[in-house]
Amino acid sequence: MGIAKDKLSEEQKKEVERLRQFVSRNRFNVLMNSTKWRAAIDAVAAIPGYPAPYRIRCVTEVRDPPAAWIQGFPEGLPLYNAIEWLELNPLVVVPGKGKPRDFGADIQSALQAAGVPMAVEKTGIRILGHTRAGR
Repeated sequence: MGIAKDKLSEEQKKEVERLRQFVSRNRFNVLMNSTKWRAAIDAVAAIPGYPAPYRIRCVTEVRDPPAAWIQGFPEGLPLYNAIEWLELNPLVVVPGKGKPRDFGADIQSALQAAGVPMAVEKTGIRILGHTRAGR
């Protein structure tokens, strides 16, 4: 699922290095690497019937993202080094069913089996890419 290091453009390689320096300078704790991100993506994508609406907070952002959910997981993900957290919405209206289905237990089980660091929040289940020092 992920992009191999040798497949990155020169611009992307420069961005990865810039992000590494930003993370170090701002004392973030790195919890995920490319291998873990690929395992997380594969685990979520393997949940039957789950369309995986998500939202992302990047390490360079000052505020949480808007509450709007992005569709089409995992398309549109930024470079993994940039992701502070990726939050999945466990409550999804399944077409033809009318009412929301709670995929929370399925998401947690899949991420735990893949060894992915996560947190259950009021708004969703977060895959933790980085944590901020002091939080």
